[in-house]
Amino acid sequence: MKRFNNYRKVLYGIFLITASFLHAHGSLTKRIEEKTVEIKKEPKNSKLYFDRGYLYEQHEEFNKAIKDYLSSEKLGNSNTLLHYRKAQAYYQNNQLNKALISSNFHLEKDSVDVKINKLHAQILVQLKKYNRALKYYGYFIKNTIDITPDDVIEYSEIYLAMDSSNYPQALEILEFGLKKLGENTFSLQLQKLEYLEAAHKIDEAIEQYNYFILSAYRKEFWYYKKAKYLSDNKREVDSKIAIQQAKSAIALLNDKFRTTLAIKKLQNEINSLEEQLFIRS
Repeated sequence: MKRFNNYRKVLYGIFLITASFLHAHGSLTKRIEEKTVEIKKEPKNSKLYFDRGYLYEQHEEFNKAIKDYLSSEKLGNSNTLLHYRKAQAYYQNNQLNKALISSNFHLEKDSVDVKINKLHAQILVQLKKYNRALKYYGYFIKNTIDITPDDVIEYSEIYLAMDSSNYPQALEILEFGLKKLGENTFSLQLQKLEYLEAAHKIDEAIEQYNYFILSAYRKEFWYYKKAKYLSDNKREVDSKIAIQQAKSAIALLNDKFRTTLAIKKLQNEINSLEEQLFIRS
């Protein structure tokens, strides 16, 4: 019965998410219909086409959005926001060269707008013009007050797209992000671990595992991850210590957690790793 109740909760959660999504799209459909009625009454009103174009864009009907933006422009709309929206719709529709033209128009009128600098950089990245993209993404990162961890990671990935071995630069950008967003920004610290491992900076990666172990309330998972990494890098003695630490962390859990499927699976992985180390020693 307990398992059935949990299953029902999962289904209910999926239902709520789906219902919310359908409600949002249903609301957009209604607003598009209302805007269409207004356009029939005022077919020369450039703002109405612009407004409906944005509704179409939110509804992910990019061809219709672009058509409305072009109609708005033809009727005299020359606002910089129109060029931004056109660039965004073209970008989402994978019409990259047209997106670039529109974003260039915006930049010519307003080069200090951070959001167009980011979009322009993203378009350039898709066109594999990485050197040019760095200029615009760098401007966005340095001049935006409320950057997100995803922004920082995306910026670091441009350097790796140019040179897949340029982890020093990518790590430098992550450090910049950690200073700006806070040292305990989980996604940046996780990305830092990934870069350190990929760069074969073994000692620094081990220190990064220690960071997660010290920061985590539940440590058993991170002890195992550290043990696995140590084993993969021929640090068998240290790996065995980390395995024992993982076992001790599990032993300290109360029965409610220790008997979960996730912990049982983790115990099996720990035992398997321990057997591998025994065979190798």
